[in-house]
Amino acid sequence: MSHVIDPNRRRCLAMLGALPIAAGCTAQSGPLSRQRKLDDAARVVLLLPLSGNRAALGQQMAKAVWLVEDLAGLAGQTQIVDAGDTADMAARATRNAVAQGANIIVGPLFRDQTPAVVQAAGTAPVLSLSNDATLAASGAWVFGVTPAQSVDTVLRFAKDSGARRMAVLQTNGALGQRAVDAVTAGARNARVTALPVVPAATRPGQLAEALQRTGGGTLPDILYVPGTSATALKQAEAAVQTGVTTIGSLQWSGLDQPQLNRLDKACFTGPDPVRFNRLSAFFRAQLEEEMGVIAALAVDAVGLAHAAGGTSHLSHRTPYEGLLGDTRFERDRRCVRRLAILRIDGGDVLPVA
Repeated sequence: MSHVIDPNRRRCLAMLGALPIAAGCTAQSGPLSRQRKLDDAARVVLLLPLSGNRAALGQQMAKAVWLVEDLAGLAGQTQIVDAGDTADMAARATRNAVAQGANIIVGPLFRDQTPAVVQAAGTAPVLSLSNDATLAASGAWVFGVTPAQSVDTVLRFAKDSGARRMAVLQTNGALGQRAVDAVTAGARNARVTALPVVPAATRPGQLAEALQRTGGGTLPDILYVPGTSATALKQAEAAVQTGVTTIGSLQWSGLDQPQLNRLDKACFTGPDPVRFNRLSAFFRAQLEEEMGVIAALAVDAVGLAHAAGGTSHLSHRTPYEGLLGDTRFERDRRCVRRLAILRIDGGDVLPVA
């Protein structure tokens, strides 16, 4: 298989954010517009925000999916549809896709669009890319990377490495609370004691004292840092200096090199280092830009959707080997994802588990 994209196709990828879209690219609806009727070989539709405030993110996700399909000689296998940034736009795009024969919907990305898409999809399964696992109650299969998935990865690492006491650095907001809840819920099965949270307001210079206090006089084995705010990263730097194993969430995958350098010897949950790095390097070489984990999420979801063949029996499938680790669905339509543990070492990122 050749690893060089056809020049016209490469031009489409590079110009995805431009208006109008170059002829020969496969997109439908919204400002990136070229109508194409679905056929029997392309019944998976990917809903992305190709317009609106998050258009740049949606376009990056589309580029990654098209790049992978080009490499596999399957250009145009997946129909990519503009879901905009409102529930009404996403529902309208879904109804149009189903009317043209789509039998499985991947997306949308946003939480507030998902219930409307599920309703509009009828009997077609919806793989939401949101990270809110509660959306399973709406009927969606929740494929986004949830706080619980990062926590489960850290707890598995703790159990395998013999760590027994784990604290969480409090992060304000819903995602932070979900991380704390996930540690509390999963600690017992991992044979880990969940210690009281380290307050978000703790100053970096007081971090060692706070860790001693939360550990009842001794340092915890692991400090989990779900956030990526400037304050949280400074606190994480201070935690590393205490000798506590400091582990960040998947959000750390988006840190730049200077930030990684400052967090030397810390760890974080991340994508499969071999699969992700291979595609990321090719993405960079072909398009001269970086491929983030959110783009990898779209690639994995589309791959799983095609493997499922549009059926509704996703919970009974064997694990799917993706860029973000092996995944499978539980019967309640929540995704279980085995992320990697990566360690920052001298500016490099190396796999640990």
